[in-house]
Amino acid sequence: MNHAAPGVPVRDTPRHAWTRWLPQGHALSPAEWRRRHRWVCAVLLVHVLVVPAYAVAWELPLLQAAGFGAVLAVFLAAAGFDDLRRYLADDPALPAWSPAWLRSCAAALGLVVASGEIVQISSGWTEAHFHFFVMVPVVALYEAWAPFTVAVGYVLFQHGIVGTLYPQIVFHNATAHHHPWQFAVVHALLFAAACTGSLTMWRLAEASRVRQGVLLEQMQHRALHDLLTGLPNRAALRAALETELVHGDDDLAVLMVDLDRFKEVNDTLGHACGDDLLQQVAVRLGSAVRDGDVLARLGGDEFAVVLPGSSARDARVVADRMRLALAGDLVVAEVAVDVDASIGITGRRHAATLRDPLDDGPGDVTDEIELLLRQADIAMYSAKTRRTGVAVYDPGDDENSSQRLSTLAELRAALEVGGDEQLHLHYLPVVEISTGSVRTVEALVRWRHPTRGLLPPAAFVPAAAETALAEPLTAFVLARALRQVAAWREEDLQVQVSVNVPARCLRPQFVTTVLDALAAAGLGSHCLRLEITEGGALHEDRTVAEVLVRLRQSGVSISVDDFGTGLASLSALRTLPVDELKLDPELVHGLAGDDPLARNADTVLVRSIVDIAHGLSLRVVAEGVETPALAAAVAAAGCDLAQGFHHSHPLPAEEVPALLRGTAPVVSG
Repeated sequence: MNHAAPGVPVRDTPRHAWTRWLPQGHALSPAEWRRRHRWVCAVLLVHVLVVPAYAVAWELPLLQAAGFGAVLAVFLAAAGFDDLRRYLADDPALPAWSPAWLRSCAAALGLVVASGEIVQISSGWTEAHFHFFVMVPVVALYEAWAPFTVAVGYVLFQHGIVGTLYPQIVFHNATAHHHPWQFAVVHALLFAAACTGSLTMWRLAEASRVRQGVLLEQMQHRALHDLLTGLPNRAALRAALETELVHGDDDLAVLMVDLDRFKEVNDTLGHACGDDLLQQVAVRLGSAVRDGDVLARLGGDEFAVVLPGSSARDARVVADRMRLALAGDLVVAEVAVDVDASIGITGRRHAATLRDPLDDGPGDVTDEIELLLRQADIAMYSAKTRRTGVAVYDPGDDENSSQRLSTLAELRAALEVGGDEQLHLHYLPVVEISTGSVRTVEALVRWRHPTRGLLPPAAFVPAAAETALAEPLTAFVLARALRQVAAWREEDLQVQVSVNVPARCLRPQFVTTVLDALAAAGLGSHCLRLEITEGGALHEDRTVAEVLVRLRQSGVSISVDDFGTGLASLSALRTLPVDELKLDPELVHGLAGDDPLARNADTVLVRSIVDIAHGLSLRVVAEGVETPALAAAVAAAGCDLAQGFHHSHPLPAEEVPALLRGTAPVVSG
């Protein structure tokens, strides 16, 4: 028997050929087990009430009828006592007094005893035996051998032993009184057929769950690892940094590694040889780092290393060892290639010296991660420019710091006077793939700078999103976009607007900001969709989850933006109030890549995400659809909506009505 606790899978063991079709007893998750156990207990409770009434209907004495119910009540008490105790104590985490397998056996035995009582009350009435066949699949819901074996054993006892000794109780047939074993064998064959059906469904459900687990594991591995080198990717690096910043000590170093002369290899020998070179470089760099260090490939020829518990001096030793590992020639397509690397170093103590003067708060882990990566990147470029091979971050080398601070200061000034004079919104249509219609537009902010001209979002939005300017900038875009939707609705144009929300805005007061903006525009909450980045939506932060729940309860739609770059917690999608997933453009572009193997892998991944999303009743939007080939690929993958330059560029507000009325062209596929 399998007495494993719920949620603990049983290891596969060598099995005989004739037992391979049987379930292996992979236990359910604790939550699923509790849900099924409560349902089985509810069925047993119904029998506690109904069986005595059934006995009275057959004109049995009241005392005997009550006895039938009392027996079942004992089994119900054994099965559900712990759940009742938790309910009365209002403490779901209260430890159980009895193991899960024992409670499931009590419930299972109670159900088949109820079947036996019904047969006995009916004096062996043939139709009453059908009750056994109904209870078998109910017991099989536990997907565990202990309750199933107990139930089957009782049925065999009731028909074989009791039926032989007291056939008048079990078999409503005069012939059975003289030849009880014949009837016992017939009933055993029929019951075996019912058991076979239940075991088959159990085995199929078990196999399906195992396949889903393997697929989820593959997706999570793909999401956190680079396919070419097998190293952790950018998302995994950020996760490692977050762990160290939250739980580690102050000594932490980050290395940014960029290969020299890699472009020459790609241009001369081709991309396939470039990929081969990157794989060899990954192996050599891996041999130079220490146990506990995290080596990741960020993309292209760029790598990064997280060194927990390391000072800048320790990091310099690792950097020199990495450059030494690359010193020997690498052979690619029978050609000896000499590749060197430029390495930038920064540490947590460096980052602590730079605090954003625009941020009134203490900052968070995300800010610190961005600062460390940016400093390491600046140091790497310094090493490359000066040809020193290795460089430690120096604030004097940060040429962008003054420009960045100046930009943020000017943006704050523009927002303080209302923002309408310099900040303008464009709208990117979201196209329904099946119909080609547009019912949602994404609001994108543009800045008409007094001296620098029209600035795209990339020039100021990412920087603002990392500082205290995230809140006022988001509030401006939200209010301006909702006012525009209200103006369109006066023209009888029904449209929903989507607004991007940085993770640091997801605080309790943001709910009030959203509801006030809707009220000021005179709009219902169904007119608004908020886009939260994957890291912001799936981050295991209770405050963020509560904010999203409150927003969704108010009727605002929630979309997870850039999905596929992190996949930090797929299981969170089951509980978070999310309506839509927007696939990251990098993931979408892989559907029409030049490499057939990579293209097939990306196609399988996207289709898997789409299947999981649809299973959770979520819509899927493909971002970055720029070519007809990509449009066809995302449609074939099952995506519901698409946006990108293939369908339309971002439009000023005055050009959107023609699009919504269908008088402006929108490419649908």
